[in-house]
Amino acid sequence: IQACPEWDKFVREQQERGLQERGGRSVPGEQEPAPELIQRTEDDIRDYPYMQIEVMRIRRYLEEAGQGTVAQYGLEAALPKGKGRHGDSTHVEAVRRERKWKRLQNLQKKIERIDKALDRIGDEQERLVLEALLDGDKNNLIAKEIGVSRQRYYEIKRRAVLKLAEAMERQEDDLY
Repeated sequence: IQACPEWDKFVREQQERGLQERGGRSVPGEQEPAPELIQRTEDDIRDYPYMQIEVMRIRRYLEEAGQGTVAQYGLEAALPKGKGRHGDSTHVEAVRRERKWKRLQNLQKKIERIDKALDRIGDEQERLVLEALLDGDKNNLIAKEIGVSRQRYYEIKRRAVLKLAEAMERQEDDLY
């Protein structure tokens, strides 16, 4: 079979219907985000409270003077060092702080990206759901607070996560 006129007619109708839904204009590459992107966005939403706590913890750590940065003196300085440890404790602390600093930068970028994408959400109900999720509230509690059934809540949440994923993807595209 080389061609099927019925299938060709169906495809044309679907394309026309898609144009009508978008106000008569064709948008190249307009598709739903990949499931991996949506899953990553849901993971970011779930981890948002943890990320904020981790940022505060790392900042407190970096503000402290650190352990092992003061040279030993007296009898302790003459004793042999433990096997398998780096002799320069200042170097070890500097490496540890550099690693923490990089982690802090990554977490802050992630939080900022989520916050900027959240600002692009126009629908008030979707925005309310996302803000409650970012605060760590449970699904049932959010549904009760906004006064909708759980099924309706999950529909709103799905749309909101989809919009957030699209906004975050656009931000990444703008960076590159």
